[in-house]
Amino acid sequence: MFSYFPGNYAWSTSVNLALMAGGTIGDIHRWLAPLRDSGSTDVFEWGKAWSAMGHQQEGLAEIDVRAGHLTTAGTRLLRASVYHATGQRQIPPGPVKSESYAAMLQAFADAVEHTPLPVERIHVDSPDGMLPGYLIPATSRLDETGRAPVVIVFGGLDMTKELLYAIIGRTFAERGITCLVIDTPGVGEPLRIRGVPARPDSEVPARAIIDDLETREGIDASRVAVMGLSLGGYYAARAAAYEKRISACVAWAGIWDWGTTWRRRWETGAAYHVPWFQLPWALGEQTMEGALERVSRFSLVDVWPEVAQPLLIVHGEDDQQIPLADAARAFEAAGSADKELRVFTASDGGAEHIQTDDPDPARQLIADWLAQRLVVAPRTRMRAYGIAGR
Repeated sequence: MFSYFPGNYAWSTSVNLALMAGGTIGDIHRWLAPLRDSGSTDVFEWGKAWSAMGHQQEGLAEIDVRAGHLTTAGTRLLRASVYHATGQRQIPPGPVKSESYAAMLQAFADAVEHTPLPVERIHVDSPDGMLPGYLIPATSRLDETGRAPVVIVFGGLDMTKELLYAIIGRTFAERGITCLVIDTPGVGEPLRIRGVPARPDSEVPARAIIDDLETREGIDASRVAVMGLSLGGYYAARAAAYEKRISACVAWAGIWDWGTTWRRRWETGAAYHVPWFQLPWALGEQTMEGALERVSRFSLVDVWPEVAQPLLIVHGEDDQQIPLADAARAFEAAGSADKELRVFTASDGGAEHIQTDDPDPARQLIADWLAQRLVVAPRTRMRAYGIAGR
């Protein structure tokens, strides 16, 4: 892995995630080199550097707006939102974190306004209250009725919908698939604004999301896929197991038993990509002991056999967060007849967790795999039977 902060896995993997989402090494080096060179591990100094990085882009965007260069301004603002999002992930809950998160939301909203980004903000009514998300509409290959399949994207531990948009962008839309990036319980707005913790039964929010999608024009709700990054791979698999309206599943990290993984991390002091406060906070617990008890419910050991839809698991050979052996066990246990485990190696690039060290090959592979099952294959079947579309 590219270790900008040697010996500091959490900060280095955050740098890689920011690059994955469209940050630039020039910006990052300009603001983070003093921290690296001094050996500082102060998370508030870390947060200040990322906030300054984001605000610099916002200032440059203002100049672009005055010059009438709105698309350029929007691009800078999207990058600013990535920088604010990256900085606040290492900061404990409190005023500083909240201020940085608000700056992220504002920068993204301004990017949508100025570019304009082709997204539609939606709110899904669920048992946990309203879940906010962004629909990214398909741009091509719609069926005869003008509808497109859709993929619901779940983020990992503290991966917001804005960061998901920056990572995915138009990758699915260009292949004829509408994409929904959404904050679910335990992340983004539900956690920060309403205090809604993560829940193990992800089929509950998934069910509410699909109910909502069935009411929207331009979406073929008979072709709904789920995809999840990191912990989102757990959410996607669990949703597919118990919500049979889902047509395909992608786990961008093959999770087996997340509770056991966390217990092992805690007992060994293993490096992780977020500080230890993150787990209790996301799960609505006050102590690590309570969080470890609650996280034991996040197991897919008995769930994978219930996943019958076409399944793709994407994993890195050198994943330091989820062992490759867990992905292999998940693949063997999955009940899908159409299933694939794609392991990226060091020679491929993308050998780290969710391929942050070289993400684009995995991103394109996932999009092509979903297009084959949601766009190409359904049309082939329809033509074979003389059906114009549902």
